[in-house]
Amino acid sequence: MNVKLNGVFVSAIAAAMPEEVFDLTELYDIYEKKEVDQIIRTNGISKVRIAGEDVCASDLCEKAAGMILADEDKERVTGIVFVSQTPDHILPATSAALQHRLGLPTSAVAFDISTGCPGYVYGLYQGALLVSSGSCNAVLVCAGDVITRYVNPLDRSNRMVFGDAGSATLIEKGDGQMAFSFMTDGSGREHLIIPAGGCRYPVDENSEMVSVREDGNMRSDEDLFMHGLEIMNFSIREVPKAVDAVLAKMDWSKSDVGLFGFHQANKFMLDYLRKMIKVPAESVPVAMEETGNTGPASIPLMLALEHERLATEDRLGKAVLCGFGVGLSCAAIAAELSGAKIYEAVELE
Repeated sequence: MNVKLNGVFVSAIAAAMPEEVFDLTELYDIYEKKEVDQIIRTNGISKVRIAGEDVCASDLCEKAAGMILADEDKERVTGIVFVSQTPDHILPATSAALQHRLGLPTSAVAFDISTGCPGYVYGLYQGALLVSSGSCNAVLVCAGDVITRYVNPLDRSNRMVFGDAGSATLIEKGDGQMAFSFMTDGSGREHLIIPAGGCRYPVDENSEMVSVREDGNMRSDEDLFMHGLEIMNFSIREVPKAVDAVLAKMDWSKSDVGLFGFHQANKFMLDYLRKMIKVPAESVPVAMEETGNTGPASIPLMLALEHERLATEDRLGKAVLCGFGVGLSCAAIAAELSGAKIYEAVELE
């Protein structure tokens, strides 16, 4: 699906990270140093952020949203969208809890979107729809995960990739435009999955059993599984199509775009995608070295970490953002971000 929406713009972006940092070199005591160093070089990730047991994705998003709302009239924000694979509860929706915690008006529409890597763009789309339809003057999109809670500590492949973070983005009524492109292929859903825990496969004594799996890693059916090669193949096949689609909708050429902000999966994948779409390295930030892959928060976190350089180099005028992975799904947006206030990333103590 490809669509362009009018009368909307992104006015603010903020991101928050847990205070705790796990340095991957600590794995020298468990795995061979040479192997760990090779993975660090390939992924471009040397540290990951880990939320404490009492910290949820909503807490990280609340921290990020608080920075934005401190400068806003909360009564104007009549919509909140929470994007996460790690909600506070099965029910009620975490967006309802955030509406109350953030002090948004009770007239606000609030709902959750359950998705990960492409989730930031999904959230922006839902927010933009609410604004462009005239339903809301401003919508707060909160996107984040505490996915490390579902990574088995013995699974070195995922333990050296995933981190936790939260974000908030404000979408408002204005004279801007946004183009979106979405693609979903549920036939590949098993390539990035937590098998047990839902109604299809409730947890039991079998689901919690940890064993060596086909890929040589240790985990249970209650832990996160990722088939990295399949995700890579999907991404290099679909991301260039999504980028071309939103460029066509906006009538932009690649040379017009100062920023191609991809989901921060790993350095190898981003370098490969950049070469495929044939854009300069400076237009494709790689900013997961000390955070890890933070799922739906990875793009806004990257913007918060890189905003000074991007602003200095005047790269926020025309931007293409693209998330890809779980689902399997790919989602892209083309929009101008020069009018957005981007806050420096903060830590949640």
